[in-house]
Amino acid sequence: MQVRTRRAMLRALGSTAAMVAAGTALGACAAGQKAQARPAAQANITKVTFQLYVVGIPINATTTKLIQDFVDQEFNRKHKGVDATWQKDGDMTAVVAAILSGAPAPVSLASLTTDWPIILPFLEPLDAYLRQDNVDASIWPPNLLAELRVGGHLYAVPVDAASQAYLYRQDILDELGLPYPDPGWTYLDAQRLWSRCTSVKGGQQRSGGTIPWSAGGPFPGIALLAGFGGAYLDSTYTRCLLDEPGSIAAGEFAFDLLWRKVCVQGDGTPVPGLATGQVVFSQGADPSLLWAVQNLGTATKWDFIPYPRWPVRPATVGQSSWYCLNGFAPNKELAWELFKFSAVDTAWSRFYMRLGLAPPNQPGLLEEWETVVRSVAPILRGKALRYWVRPAQAGEAYPGFEFFKYQPVEAGALVSQTWGKIWNQQLGVSEGFKSIARQIDALQGSGTAESPQPTAAQRVAAAAAVRRKFPALGPGIAPVIPGL
Repeated sequence: MQVRTRRAMLRALGSTAAMVAAGTALGACAAGQKAQARPAAQANITKVTFQLYVVGIPINATTTKLIQDFVDQEFNRKHKGVDATWQKDGDMTAVVAAILSGAPAPVSLASLTTDWPIILPFLEPLDAYLRQDNVDASIWPPNLLAELRVGGHLYAVPVDAASQAYLYRQDILDELGLPYPDPGWTYLDAQRLWSRCTSVKGGQQRSGGTIPWSAGGPFPGIALLAGFGGAYLDSTYTRCLLDEPGSIAAGEFAFDLLWRKVCVQGDGTPVPGLATGQVVFSQGADPSLLWAVQNLGTATKWDFIPYPRWPVRPATVGQSSWYCLNGFAPNKELAWELFKFSAVDTAWSRFYMRLGLAPPNQPGLLEEWETVVRSVAPILRGKALRYWVRPAQAGEAYPGFEFFKYQPVEAGALVSQTWGKIWNQQLGVSEGFKSIARQIDALQGSGTAESPQPTAAQRVAAAAAVRRKFPALGPGIAPVIPGL
């Protein structure tokens, strides 16, 4: 199963330009507020680690101090006797390994939905906690919450409510004598415009755009499938729907563009070719504003445009990372307080808006986000930021990942194997998609759990944990912990 990278390109950006944004952010966020020192060591202090979703900015000594100072000011200072230390999101395998070995692990977690099959058996249901504090789950996008519900219980919430738009090079369209697309452009308009932008000059390939499709499988092609009236999985996450007419139509549209090099695959991170002129249109996700400020700047004429309208329904890729509770945390109430600090309360969202220009996880803050990023980065004041937020507010943003309930790794391998044959034009789209669906339906329909990968002792502990925490699920979900 393909696992998307954690946007390594953006994380590796040099610190100079990023810290200009971070420095401006700090000034905007902390005006009239002095950073607090770490709580002094004393008796009866509860030390705990938790994760915050941080993407698109370099994590170095400066940003680490900025974020920890914020945590000290806004959480530790208000919770006497607690010393919470944040960790960057990621690596659920390491978290599960710590849980199984009895070692300390973050009590509140943030990671990608691709980690979902690994960590799910170790999560705490959120329902009772939400009711306890009268937190209405409707503050998060419902279609992003749907994939985070299992057996009628909610186990996580999204860390980002934004949808995606396209960044595009207006200067290249000017050079080619091509009109800028109308915001209501359709997929056929996009196909024609991208084709007219595509060329080979001096041995250099220029592609018209990126498309939400991937060589290893339909991640994050779910939005494109939905736009054509298809789907990857049914609502039970067991049956593959790639053999549906809408799914096949989406595949034929996407693969044709990729085969002809009119488009290159994209997952939402702006491709480097956008800055060099090798790509004219590129999808933009959560770290895209900071990327654009750093890589396109004011010397390049560019703007945002919404996703084109697909034949059946509007659809964009929605962010799919998530916040959740470690079900084995020693102090559940403290874990819940840190979860609220990260995912429910708005202070962290407002700070993070300024630090990395990243959108919040609640649609109700998206209009405020537009105002904030324009104040922090003046270059964005004339840009069409509304195209980032409207689909999320309208429920048109689809999660960028879905997982199979049974044998997620083996099913993913089947997808990737046949998908690769289609990609290499060894197999037609219709034939390949129907083959994938037949194989996966046979595999998933059995309801047999995939064999776990850890040691015998860890396997016993994991199986016991699954039975204790998910009795209603039976053997359907078992932890898959590669690398242990």
